[in-house]
Amino acid sequence: MTKIRLGLGIAGALFAGSLLAQAGETPLAKLEVEDGKAGWDGLSLGMSIVQVERRTGVTLAMQSAGGKAAASGCRAYLVGVERGTLRMTLGFPSAKPGAKLQSIYVHFEGYQVTAKGEALVAELRSKVPGVAYMPQTGTPPHTETNDPAPEYDLPGKGGYAARLVPGDGLWLTLRECLD
Repeated sequence: MTKIRLGLGIAGALFAGSLLAQAGETPLAKLEVEDGKAGWDGLSLGMSIVQVERRTGVTLAMQSAGGKAAASGCRAYLVGVERGTLRMTLGFPSAKPGAKLQSIYVHFEGYQVTAKGEALVAELRSKVPGVAYMPQTGTPPHTETNDPAPEYDLPGKGGYAARLVPGDGLWLTLRECLD
C-alpha cells in the first residue's frame, strides 16, 4: 500500500511539473515560419511522406479524406500523428511516398485551448513579422477583430497561409487549399 501511495505521489508531482512547464510556453511556441517555410515543431509544409515518417518515427497510415477535399486535390489523404503532447492532422494530395505535405492542423490542448483570439493574433504577428490578414466574405463580412477563425497570408515565396481557430487549433496550409 505504501508503494502505491509513493507511486501516486511521484506521478502527481511529475504531472504538476509538466503543467507548470507548459504555463511558461506560449500557445504558438512550436510554430516555425522562416526562410519561406512554414511548419510546426520540426514538420514543414512541403516535406515528403517519407521525410515526415522519418521525423515522427512512425509509418503514416493514410486515410482518404473523401468529399470536397479529395475532389480539390488539397488534403485528399489525411493522417493523425502526435508530436510532443499535441495531436496533429496532416494532409497530403496522395498516398504515394513522394507526396508533399500540404496542411498541418494542430489540435490545441490544455492551456492553448484557453488562449483568447486576440492573444493568438498578437502572438502570430509577433512571431511572424509581415503576416497579413486575409479578409473573409460572408454575411455579414468579417473583419479581423470579429472573425471567429481569422486567416493570414504568411510572408515568403512558399504560398502558405494560417487559420487560427481559438479554443481549437491552428491550421497551416497552402493558400489555394483554404476553404
